[in-house]
Amino acid sequence: MTNNTDIVVVGAGPAGIAAAVVAARSGRSTILLEKERFPGGIPVKGNIATLCGFYLNVSGKNTPQMLYDGFPGEFADQLTGMDRAAGPVRMGRAYVLACRPGSFADVSRKLLEDAPALTVHCGSTFVRVDVSAGRIQRIEADINGRRLGIDPGAVIDASGDASVCSAAGAPLISADESRQVPAVMFPLHHGPPVEVSVVDAARWHMMIQHAVDQGLLPREAAAIRFLPTLDRGVFLVKLNLGRWIKNNGQTFERSAGQRADEVKKTIVRFFRQNVAGFEKCSAPVETSPVLHRESVRGLGEYVLSEQDVLSGKKFPDAVTKGCWPVERWDENGNFSAAYLTDGHHYEIPAGVLRSSAVDNLFLAGKCISADSGAIASARVIGCCMATGEAAAKLAASGLPSLPSFSENRG
Repeated sequence: MTNNTDIVVVGAGPAGIAAAVVAARSGRSTILLEKERFPGGIPVKGNIATLCGFYLNVSGKNTPQMLYDGFPGEFADQLTGMDRAAGPVRMGRAYVLACRPGSFADVSRKLLEDAPALTVHCGSTFVRVDVSAGRIQRIEADINGRRLGIDPGAVIDASGDASVCSAAGAPLISADESRQVPAVMFPLHHGPPVEVSVVDAARWHMMIQHAVDQGLLPREAAAIRFLPTLDRGVFLVKLNLGRWIKNNGQTFERSAGQRADEVKKTIVRFFRQNVAGFEKCSAPVETSPVLHRESVRGLGEYVLSEQDVLSGKKFPDAVTKGCWPVERWDENGNFSAAYLTDGHHYEIPAGVLRSSAVDNLFLAGKCISADSGAIASARVIGCCMATGEAAAKLAASGLPSLPSFSENRG
């Protein structure tokens, strides 16, 4: 079966959702392909409870300012209304938006369902990409066991790992996980509806470090952070995998996930035995997905650099912007960040979202053309949505004027 479509978006994470909705709203027939059985990507499957990159950094008691007017701002407004969150909260020198992963999924589904001329295929994988005369001519996808051929006007790679770029033979930028080590996140349900304070988190971290030093917990347990959630009686545990990867020299999904599960069990047991009121605490038994902070990216017409980010560089062909600090998560589990000047942002030019080799291939989210330092800022959810929106506008503007491209092709 063959389908002529204006725009194909691969990946229904934050960037892909933004790209698909904006493309469809522009009047273009759009197909969204997602390998999972649900939309939302890492915020949903990775238990993300704080969304980063939506607000400018400001000092003191100044009110944080939303950076985006378009789709990211719309999404944040809907999410805040659904979760009745008080708005952005300070985390260090930056501001984040607290949310429930389930609410993120609900807002995503609603926006996708309401978008005109949009077809969403979850549980689908693209099988091959045919490139001719410098353009993607066809994508073949497996949709619930049924092969679908799609002849696209444009394709947006929002896969998170540049899988479309790779399949199309387009040049890539390699990932450097030594400075951006992966992590897992899981909720710890502790029963009593108590708040998790900064003091609590610091005390628990000291207890765990002491147990590691005594050999009572594995070394990986020391690279742990505790994050609050909107649900009383639940907090999030972030386990950085750098120490395990450094000791083993492996980043294989299965082995990393299995090791994280083993450490997770020891942490739950430690809380049950050593923290008053947590005698019956629990965590999900299913394997927590490995969350890669940095993945392979497409090489664009321009490579955004760390210097561009930190200097707040502006471009004549800017299509969107970002403001999140450049984060580092090293192999020892240590965190550091380089911040932009308060109230400042950097711009992202169109060349970062256009493949350098395939005319109708666009890049969004974690796939954009950026060096390791720049993607350490631009990979956060607010900026991913912004690049998804910008990629959709670029893709739509490059197609023949409406009526739709598919109708023009007959």
